[in-house]
Amino acid sequence: MAAPIFEHLDPADGPLLQLVRQHVDDLMLREIAEADYGFDVDGHLKALKEIKAGAIPAPMQWEPREVLELIRWSEPEDPNWSPGSTGERGHWMRLFVCAILLRAAAEPENDGYFDGDDSTIIQLVDSAMKLGNEISIAALQFLCWRMDHRTLTEWDRPYFAIAILMLAVSLDKSTQPMEDDLIVVAINDETALSRLFRMSMMSKSWKALARSLLTKPSQPSSNVTDFLKGLLGDGWMAS
Repeated sequence: MAAPIFEHLDPADGPLLQLVRQHVDDLMLREIAEADYGFDVDGHLKALKEIKAGAIPAPMQWEPREVLELIRWSEPEDPNWSPGSTGERGHWMRLFVCAILLRAAAEPENDGYFDGDDSTIIQLVDSAMKLGNEISIAALQFLCWRMDHRTLTEWDRPYFAIAILMLAVSLDKSTQPMEDDLIVVAINDETALSRLFRMSMMSKSWKALARSLLTKPSQPSSNVTDFLKGLLGDGWMAS
């Protein structure tokens, strides 16, 4: 991926990390630390406080990886979901853990240590969009930075490309060259487009975001529309 296509977005990890650190307080950190059935709360909490203070663990240890990944799966819109909180509070917690997981994965010492980036990405995007445009723009800058910062696996690159494309389109921040290049990255093999969504554990969330863009009063450009329909398959309205 060539960096110039992102230049107008000012790719950076700092804005999003600063926002999540500002909005996640000590009580929220403790709730995250307790996510593993309360196991080793003190160890997790110590590591989380260091992250809030500015550290990026490299190499990251079990504390706090386990609780970060557990809160990644949280569903703040579901009042019955556990562990994790609900509403805006829950989205800040989920955004925090997803941002830290993706940021830590950029460190060479953590190479190959994390999995499930496709799920982490869509959870980050969903929470950012729920929290408003300022957060969504910071998330977009972060994902662009992350995609350019380190070489990604062939599995992860398409998901980063799709997330950036959909987030940029939703914010009216995309350009034609950017759309074209991201679509090329997303379909860089001969596999059917819909396979990308089928293979993700969060396929329903990816599909929901794609459908929301296709059903907006002002639809994306024709090439993005065709691409999203291809991802969703022929029955995209009901799938």
